[in-house]
Amino acid sequence: MNIFLFKKISSTLYDHLNSEHPADSNLSYFFKNNANLGLKERSEVAEIYYGIIRNKLLYENLMQSLQPEHFVIAHLIIEKNFSDEEIKTLCPDFTFSTQTLKERLKKISDLSIRYSLPEWIFRKLAETYDDKNIKLVLNKLNSPSYLDVRVNTIKEKSRDVIIKNFQDNLSINPKKVTASIHSPIGIRLPRGSQIQNLPIFKDGLIEVQDEGSQILSFIVDANRKHMVADFCAGAGGKTLALGAMMSGSGRLYAFDVNDKRLMNLRKRLKRSGLSNTVCHHINNENDIRIKRLRGKFDRVLVDAPCSGLGTIRRNPDLKWKHDLESIFEMQKKQLNILTAASKLTKLGGRLIYATCSFIPEENEDVINSFLKDNSDFKIMSIQPILDKYNISVSSEDFFKTKFDEHDMDGFFAAILEKVN
Repeated sequence: MNIFLFKKISSTLYDHLNSEHPADSNLSYFFKNNANLGLKERSEVAEIYYGIIRNKLLYENLMQSLQPEHFVIAHLIIEKNFSDEEIKTLCPDFTFSTQTLKERLKKISDLSIRYSLPEWIFRKLAETYDDKNIKLVLNKLNSPSYLDVRVNTIKEKSRDVIIKNFQDNLSINPKKVTASIHSPIGIRLPRGSQIQNLPIFKDGLIEVQDEGSQILSFIVDANRKHMVADFCAGAGGKTLALGAMMSGSGRLYAFDVNDKRLMNLRKRLKRSGLSNTVCHHINNENDIRIKRLRGKFDRVLVDAPCSGLGTIRRNPDLKWKHDLESIFEMQKKQLNILTAASKLTKLGGRLIYATCSFIPEENEDVINSFLKDNSDFKIMSIQPILDKYNISVSSEDFFKTKFDEHDMDGFFAAILEKVN
């Protein structure tokens, strides 16, 4: 670490803390405006930048400061074991010793501060995990994530072929390239693996997609005879997975209110080899296009806009963007979207609701509210579908991943069958 990088990281962190943009967008903007940085320097900047965002509450308490450069110093001392001399070189005005900071760290007993979680999120985790497992979960959530990819079975059936390709072409230990434990089409790579320039990526043989999200495509259980709607398609990760599940046949509609995200999906579709998918930009959940397709679909997936709190390992800034008030506002939106999407479902068809959140307010509570007003739908068991695809995750009425048990992002899913 040199003074130049120290100042650059501090400046970028200041921009993030004073911006409404996501952390990754701010970092991308920084790299765009500092194109002269080498790969090693970029990696160092990204690691420290996300490490500080991940531990922001802890560093605030340790440093008793809100200055970005003090957060950088805290990270360098705690995570990199920098000495007093090294810190003085970077920041001559720093007034206390590294040992003082380490002593302060030892005295912090409040787990929400130690693992840098807002109190309300910590309480939600404590309601789910017992005292025996809570520290394991907190450690996982406060650690950098891995990289999961999905094999595009339209272009390549063998996961082993892709794993061998990674092992031969990535500059990492081949033993660290492993088949996903639960998804039959997933591969797990170490964080930071550079795959964008590999031919298998450019040619569409793989897609980046978390393992839990891959499993959701199996839960939809679509086949080549079905008419399927991805109601909140976004950039299309699940759309592409569904299209592959359908063997490129049937009809797959991708709807979203954000035309820019759909444009990204269209680019990914070209690479994927799928020809059964059409993208539709809609103005809202009650768009006229939706009304025209009422009662037509065998499967309707609602991967609802949510807090994203199940993904805080890879998106640590989300910890600081929400509170219970914003969650309840999100809940209203989710219920409205689910209700609108339900109109597309044909008799005997299935409505699948999903989020990347672990809190009941966005999950079970939304389903229960929907069912109170929609007696023509009933909950359908997910376990037979998981068994059908040999997915080793136990489920009752709902699909819920556990951070300790499944080691993937926090996902929720429910299947509602239209019965009359």
